[in-house]
Amino acid sequence: MNWAHHLRKQGEKALQHHRSLLKSAGSTWGFSQKLRRRLYTTVTERTLAHEASAWSENLTQRLGEKSSIQRPFLLNITGAYRTTSTAALQVIAGLMPLHLKFKLESEYVRIARLRQIIVVG
Repeated sequence: MNWAHHLRKQGEKALQHHRSLLKSAGSTWGFSQKLRRRLYTTVTERTLAHEASAWSENLTQRLGEKSSIQRPFLLNITGAYRTTSTAALQVIAGLMPLHLKFKLESEYVRIARLRQIIVVG
């Protein structure tokens, strides 16, 4: 299995979780924006970032695919129109783009868990 396949599968899994959560709350009642954001960061991002340290070196490819995975969650968190750009949604929600989040997770694993020295530049 390559990393693109893994990311696609994790994205499908996260979207399935997201749809389950949406069923438990209506469009005008239910979870607050703060709670939706917290659910995204604790459940969805962790699901997507699973094993990110193994495949995050190839982050320059398929950046659009990562953004398209994050987009439905951002729309749900912000309540913005579908025509709003993904970059604007990330700023409004105060969330990092997924490729940067994966890179951060990868560096954390290298430093904290693997005790590797990171060379910058």
